[in-house]
Amino acid sequence: MSDVPPPDETFEVTRDGWPDDLPRTLSFPAGRRPIHEYVRVHAQDRPEEPAVTFYGRTLSWREVDSLAGAFAESMRTRGYGRGDVCGIFLQNSPQFLVAYYGAQRAGMTVTPINPQFKSPAVARQLDDSGTDVLVTHTDSLGIARESSSEADVSDIVATAYGEFTGNTAASLLPSVVANESSVDAAVSDETPLRELLEEAHSVDLPDIALDETALLQYTGGTTGLPKGCVHTHWNLLFKATTTAQVRGYGSPDVLLGTMPLFHVAGKQRYCDALAVTGCHVVLLARYDPEAVMAAIDEREVTSTWLAVPSIQEIVDHPDVERYDLTSLSERREFTNCSSFGTTLTRELSDAWEGLTGAYVQESGYGLTETHTTDTHTCGDSRIEPGFVGQPCYGVEIEIRDFETNEPLPAGEPGEIVLRSPSTMDGYLNRADATDDVLESDGFLHTGDVGRLTDGGYLYFLGRRKDTLKVSGHTVSPREVEVVLAEHDAVDDVIVVGAPHERRGSVLEAHVIPTNETITETRLEEAILEFAKRNLAEYKVPKRVVRRDSFPRTDVGKIDRVAYRKKLPDGYQ
Repeated sequence: MSDVPPPDETFEVTRDGWPDDLPRTLSFPAGRRPIHEYVRVHAQDRPEEPAVTFYGRTLSWREVDSLAGAFAESMRTRGYGRGDVCGIFLQNSPQFLVAYYGAQRAGMTVTPINPQFKSPAVARQLDDSGTDVLVTHTDSLGIARESSSEADVSDIVATAYGEFTGNTAASLLPSVVANESSVDAAVSDETPLRELLEEAHSVDLPDIALDETALLQYTGGTTGLPKGCVHTHWNLLFKATTTAQVRGYGSPDVLLGTMPLFHVAGKQRYCDALAVTGCHVVLLARYDPEAVMAAIDEREVTSTWLAVPSIQEIVDHPDVERYDLTSLSERREFTNCSSFGTTLTRELSDAWEGLTGAYVQESGYGLTETHTTDTHTCGDSRIEPGFVGQPCYGVEIEIRDFETNEPLPAGEPGEIVLRSPSTMDGYLNRADATDDVLESDGFLHTGDVGRLTDGGYLYFLGRRKDTLKVSGHTVSPREVEVVLAEHDAVDDVIVVGAPHERRGSVLEAHVIPTNETITETRLEEAILEFAKRNLAEYKVPKRVVRRDSFPRTDVGKIDRVAYRKKLPDGYQ
């Protein structure tokens, strides 16, 4: 599990097939210490070097360190520290980094919250995590207030993204930045973040050990409702260092962060690995193809990570020739992607290479429970369905029979079971759920289907768990069903994935109405309006289908397996 290893324990790879230009031993650039201490090291060693750029404004490492320190001291002055939780309910922004590093520096645990969540999901996470302080955006204050009152959150801290922007073209600003409410106009009893950062305190900050809890990272709801994975500072450091090393990050790099920081993988690259390496990140609050191309051109971005549909959108963009994207091949020959339900093709990779000089490769495989980056594809340019590379430092992967738990030979499909030095301590307050997936020897049952080659390369073949991939997000149908079932017009509901050419799949709500005379059109209008008020955008069904009945088991429960078998091909 995540026990901190002895200082003299090394993580060396001895297997054949390891890339020649990739070190075989994992190296910790500034030693084994919490990530927030790396920020302080960079502030001392390269104080004026750029750390983060956000729509025209760049903060140096000295400034990021100073702001994180101010946040930490303000938290300590207000009595928060070990055992307390800071929720971060923000889009990608410098404020996210400041709150993340600062809260952990104060001894607090951080829980990132999807900024697209509506009140029910936010309240659920705040309550489950025991959040004490919530940092949020001015336009999310309504949700924050309602959710915090239900979860007994003590303090809400508010910020506007524009407080950290500079001169940038209005056309490149996403609406969440361009049309936001000011702090002065939005706050009532909340505390403006800028006031916390301007306060002068003289308080001692604690020395944080690597085995202390740093993060409650919530799953996407792979089995039922989301669960909080308890991660230590060691977990974060180990996988941040792994990510930096297998991607080849270094201080000369300029990273472009469009993947969300609330998600474990986006946070690991553009928050954790950023701090470990001391490089420079350009953050975008939301993905936009023109903003991406402009950022790469203007800031000479050397590395980014995009979803396959995003790469396709840029390749096909009518204005792509106006931008110079070749900086992406200056320090490495590849650009990482994630398929998210859309298959990477050689044709797309070749087209991207024609624009940038870098081919496209799948990023790898990983889990929230292991703080992700369990495999990598560095040095391997193959493009094959499901190929996700070889195990990273310290990671062991086996394919086992789902029923017997016995290891299967190379080439045979089965459950992906793995052991990692950064596996979670467990699911927060869910001992039974933890025992269901985590063996006493540290092997974690993923519930995912895969196969290993003779050479130890992993192919991800799909998910056995009841989840769907929608626009790159993992969605639990059950979570959507729980919300829709609250509507008066819904007697029973099953949420399924309908095939979609570009998005992989979209959600459909199949509903037995309480009123037998209601038309399908009126039912759909009522449910979709309700869903938009209570669910993140990507969790809102695109269609409502009226049903008269569902198949049921002997004990009267809806038989989801039998129902899905009756759906047309391509449905999930």
